[in-house]
Amino acid sequence: MKVLKSINNNVVSCLDENGRELVAMGRGLGFAVRSGDELDISRAEKVFRMQSPDETRRLTDLFATLPPQQIELCSRIVDRATKDLGRKLSPSVYLTLTDHVCFAIDRLRQGTVFQNALLAEVRTFYPQEYAVGKYALELLRRELGVSFPDDEAANIALHLVNAEYENSISNTVRITQTLHDILRTLESWPRLGFDTNSWFYDEFTVHLKFLVFRAFAKQVHSRREPGFVQAVRQCYPHEFECARQVTDGLAQRSGTVLPPEEQAYLAASLHRTCRPDA
Repeated sequence: MKVLKSINNNVVSCLDENGRELVAMGRGLGFAVRSGDELDISRAEKVFRMQSPDETRRLTDLFATLPPQQIELCSRIVDRATKDLGRKLSPSVYLTLTDHVCFAIDRLRQGTVFQNALLAEVRTFYPQEYAVGKYALELLRRELGVSFPDDEAANIALHLVNAEYENSISNTVRITQTLHDILRTLESWPRLGFDTNSWFYDEFTVHLKFLVFRAFAKQVHSRREPGFVQAVRQCYPHEFECARQVTDGLAQRSGTVLPPEEQAYLAASLHRTCRPDA
C-alpha cells in the first residue's frame, strides 16, 4: 500500500490496491514514513475503511488531534461491542464514538460532567449496549485514570445503537425519548396495573423497542388480521384502549400510520405484563 501521509507515529493514511483511501493503525506504523512510501500493511493492528471519502477525511483530521492512547482505547471499545452485540456496526462508529469519548474525557478533566436524562431507559431498552458502555468506563478508569458516572455508559450505548441501526444520534435520542414517554404513559394509565417486575416485562420492552424502531423506520406490520384485532379488543378492552393511545402518539411522532394489528399485538403483550389483580 502507498502511504499518503503519516498522521502520527501510530496512524497512517494510505491507498489500497483499488486506490481507495484508508487509515491504518499500529504501534510505530507512522514513524519515519513519507508520502509515496510502500507500507507493510501486515504491521497494522487496525485498518479503518470508512463509507465515504468525507468520513475518511474527518477520521484522519480527528486522529491527528487526539492522543494515540485514547484512539487505541476507543478502537478496543468498538471491538468489544462488535463481539458482544453480535451485529455488524457501521464503520462511522470509529469516528463518532472516538470523537465523543475523547471530548468527554476533556470535559471531565475540566470538571464538567453532563447527566443523561434517559439513563434508566437506556438500561431498560439497550442492556447489551449499556453493558459495553460499563466495560468502556472500566477500561478508561483502569488505563487513563478517569472515572465517569453511569450516565456516560448510557451515552456510549446510544452511539453503539446508532452504529447498529445506522441512525443519527439525534434520531436515536428521539426514539429513546419516545420509549421513555411511552413507559411513563403506561405506568400512569388508570387501572392498568403495569408491572415492571412481571416475568414478561423484558419480553414486553423488546416488543416495544422494535415497534418504535419500525415506526421511525417506516416499517410496520403489513399482514392484515382483522379477526385477531377483534378478539384482542373484546378480551382486553382496557389494554386495547391504552395501546391505541400509545400507537396514536407514536404515529404522530414518527409520521408513520400504524395499522390496528400493531395496536392489537401491543395490547396482547401489555396484558401479559400487567398485574392480574389490577
